Amino acid sequence: MNWRALIAAAALVVCPALAAKPARTAGATLPVLVHAANDAREAANPGVVFVLLFSLPGCHYCEEVRNHYLAPLARDAANRGRLVVREIDLNSARALTDFDGTSTTQAAFARRLKVQFAPTVLFLDARGQQVASPLIGAGKADFYGAYLDDAIATGLKAAAR
Repeated sequence: MNWRALIAAAALVVCPALAAKPARTAGATLPVLVHAANDAREAANPGVVFVLLFSLPGCHYCEEVRNHYLAPLARDAANRGRLVVREIDLNSARALTDFDGTSTTQAAFARRLKVQFAPTVLFLDARGQQVASPLIGAGKADFYGAYLDDAIATGLKAAAR
């Protein structure tokens, strides 16, 4: 046994809670971004923030962000009219209409926004302009919710201007 495994085993004996994993929300899904201009128009609120998850199929970290943070956010009635939560596959050739009405693909949309890693969460206004710093990667579970809340608050303030 190497020293790292020994330390990890000792930590689990001292603190068994370290072995616990957060409960999963089986099969949580987010709506796919298909027509950004229509979504912005239907929101009928120029201060709306688009919370966009850029993911890859089979990405465990994408699944964690989707299931534990964004799906509950999307379901929360308090966010209707304030947030539009959508998902984009970084490598997909699926058609997408951009905020300006131009036709593109999900992969090309991600490239235009310079998204290179999954998961990445972007915060955009109804014109498709970034209104808060992106969240890249899954980060530490203890802090991810706080980072997400801060980015959303920053985005809502910026989009309301």
